[in-house]
Amino acid sequence: MNDRATRWAPAALVVVLALAMLPSTDALELAGPPGAADAVNEVVDDLPPGANVLVGFDPDLGTYAEIRPTVRTLLDDLLDRGATLVLVSLTPEGRALALGERTRLLSAGVAAERVVDAGFIPGAEAALVALTRAIQDDGGGLVASPLDGDLSLALVIGGNDIGPRSWVEQVEPRIEGLELIAVAPSVLLPELEPYLESGQLRALLATPRDGAAYRASVGAGDVVGTDVPRPFAVMIGMLVAIGVLGVALASRLGTGLRRPRGREAA
Repeated sequence: MNDRATRWAPAALVVVLALAMLPSTDALELAGPPGAADAVNEVVDDLPPGANVLVGFDPDLGTYAEIRPTVRTLLDDLLDRGATLVLVSLTPEGRALALGERTRLLSAGVAAERVVDAGFIPGAEAALVALTRAIQDDGGGLVASPLDGDLSLALVIGGNDIGPRSWVEQVEPRIEGLELIAVAPSVLLPELEPYLESGQLRALLATPRDGAAYRASVGAGDVVGTDVPRPFAVMIGMLVAIGVLGVALASRLGTGLRRPRGREAA
């Protein structure tokens, strides 16, 4: 039995690698219902020409990979619609990731005045209060910011302690007419759903399925820098992970069952 498995192992490995290299198809469609994507598109469609969009960019390094394709698609879509992005961060991780995304956009040919770096504001939630005052003072205190008091949309990229929840609690009540939309990793979904249902968050993309639906709705294949894992590669990785865990569990159970028998025999 073991000899037969060893003989077929190379062929099985070749088949698995071939499947992993297949291009994306609809065979393993990841997109979920379009409701969340439609909500985001509705907000973006309502933006006036040349709108300034404040982007609170504070994801963390551990979960940013999950939302990066969706974030990039949304930023590029806003730019394609003529918006100016004003990036501001309140965490060191968010600042580093924001600079990386701004560099990506500038390298793709976006004009620097269309992707404004408003800098890093330390102070956690107190910094959010300072930010609202800066917005109310026509952008005063924000580095090179074109914000004018008529700001109507803020996009919050979450992941750290300072995320969509903090923006809803500290910023939204202080700026009349401000609408918030957010992109966050799925781990934050339980704490953000109540804000979405209450209307304090106008739209939220917080699951891989919602992100895939949004990218499909705007044609992510046409947007720079939004490559996503191939479906077969994802499937194979999941199967391998399940197999490894299953073998480890079976091994531990087998060891546990053998030990009492050994003591009885003694």
